[in-house]
Parts: sequence; C-alpha cells; structure tokens
Amino acid sequence: MYRLLLCPLLGLVVVSTPICLEAQQSGAKSRTSALKNTPATGAGAGDLTPSEQSLVAGSKKAIIETGITESYFVEHFKLLQVIEKPADRRVRWKFSINGYEAVIDDVVGYYTEGNRRIDTHAIAKTLGRTSNIQRTIARSRALKIMRSCIGNFSNAFVEYRPYSFYDQAELMLVAQSRRGRKDRKHEREKKEVETRSKSATDVHDVIENEEDGGGTRIIIGAVNLQTGKCTKGAAIATP
Repeated sequence: MYRLLLCPLLGLVVVSTPICLEAQQSGAKSRTSALKNTPATGAGAGDLTPSEQSLVAGSKKAIIETGITESYFVEHFKLLQVIEKPADRRVRWKFSINGYEAVIDDVVGYYTEGNRRIDTHAIAKTLGRTSNIQRTIARSRALKIMRSCIGNFSNAFVEYRPYSFYDQAELMLVAQSRRGRKDRKHEREKKEVETRSKSATDVHDVIENEEDGGGTRIIIGAVNLQTGKCTKGAAIATP
C-alpha cells in the first residue's frame, strides 16, 4: 500500500501515514454501513453508553464552535461510529451536502485539572474555521474539471478540511492521475537522455535515485467543490 499525505496548494505530497482512498459516489453504499449509524439529532442515543454519549456531545459542541450553526449540523452531520478504548477514543461523523459525502474523525484526548479529566477534541484543528456551505458545483462538472486538470484519474474521494494556509475548511474532490507504466517509462527515458546530454557522469546517479530510492511520482488533483478551482500537485509514493 502506498502512503500519501497531500500538502495543500504547495504542489507537494509527502510520504506519511497510510490512508484508504475511496470514491464517494452518489447513491453508493456507505463503507460504514456496518457501524453504528446514529443521526446527529440524537435519535437512537439509547444504543450508546453514557460515556459514549458524552464523547458524542463533546464532539458535536467542538464542531459547532468552528463556525457552523447547530441547525446546519443537525441537517448535514450524521454519527457513524464511537470508539472508546483506553488508547483509542474517537468519534466518526459523515458530512453530507448536495450528494457529496466526507468522513471526518474526531480524535479525543484529555488533560487533567485537579481531580478532573477534561476531554480535548482534535476535530477543532482538523476543520479549522467552518461555515454553512449551501451551494456546490454539480458532480458531473467536478469530474470534468478534474479530468481537464490531471487527465484520466482514479481513487477519487471527498475531503472537508482546510486546503490552504488559511484555516477555512473547504469541500474538495481529490483524485490520483491514472498514468500508465508506459507513460512513466517514457518520461524516465526522456529525462535520462536530457541528463546524459548535459553530463554523462551524472546519469547513473539520476537513474539510481529514481528507481531505487526515489519512489513513484504520482500526480494529485484537488477540485474545490464550491468554486470549481483545481489545484494540481505531485506525490512521491513508496511501498
């Protein structure tokens, strides 16, 4: 499995922790269908333990404090899963708007104040500043923009988080360019010829860096689903 982390707007992807890329298609079955699927309004909260309900309430509060209204939260956020283990406390939400879906995890930590243990919610930093998104471009247009931006693509998924130096959360369609092995080989051969023409002594080092330690170069595209703007970046993926 490749390990990728997209660095927004800088045209750079750095090798990092593994993530699963999944297309968020309209009408497709949710990958969390086997998990607890409790509406954000609190219906079905009886299925949760008191401590789990406390985690959910704290997570909801943290999300609303990023900027959206409570009524918007109730309409567009759905509880998918609550995990409460000594070394793993998380609340997983699904954010849905106009047929787009993004899964958001809130990792819950804590600090002590006297004899009290106070929870902290990472989702506040994950989302940054949020607003009540209403209008988005059509999925067909988003796919067309992505194709014109990076060519044929695969592994498309939707993310909701900041994608710039500003901390404003944005709804983005992210995908990986589907370039064949022949394309990569042609590019490598072209680069070898160009390098050889400049300095024959450098050819061995260039090939070694690309094939042995450099990994595979991948093109990543990110389409803003509100503005239609596409940002293209490069990735270096290693096995």
